[in-house]
Amino acid sequence: MATITGKQLLFSKMEKKRRSILIPIIVTISLVVIVFVTYIVLARFTPPSHDKDSKVGVPVVDNDYLYGSVKTDYGYIVQMASNLYQQQNGDVNIYFTNPISNSVLLGCEIIDKDTQKILYKTGYIKPGEYIESINNNSVDNRAYDVIVKIYAYTDESFTSEGTTELSLKLQPW
Repeated sequence: MATITGKQLLFSKMEKKRRSILIPIIVTISLVVIVFVTYIVLARFTPPSHDKDSKVGVPVVDNDYLYGSVKTDYGYIVQMASNLYQQQNGDVNIYFTNPISNSVLLGCEIIDKDTQKILYKTGYIKPGEYIESINNNSVDNRAYDVIVKIYAYTDESFTSEGTTELSLKLQPW
């Protein structure tokens, strides 16, 4: 028959007391970590807004803009001008179009290839909409080598459906 000595009883009580303190601490730390990670994930992503300058339909584009279609690796099609000209008021006529045949939302950024600075940015457009021009009065009137990043999103959750990059030249007026 086993007997419990005073030393074992004291050890058992200390162990129970330590567990009764450690368990709430571990639970509290776990909850703080979960809340922090959730906040970081949610705070980093802000869904894009619908572009206020979008129009329904298909643009009528002058031949000088070399308006055309690009079929992406992700299955959607983008239509836009490949000759980008700055206007005196700061606009760039881009004729960025989301064909009605697409099932994704589209948005784009025009980025200075040398500095990686975003020069122009659109909101998203739905299938069957286009953006004739985008504005940024602070862009210098000079030629830029640019990257046009085109973002595709699902309609409900804004989950990425792929990003496509085009290398173009932004021409001064």
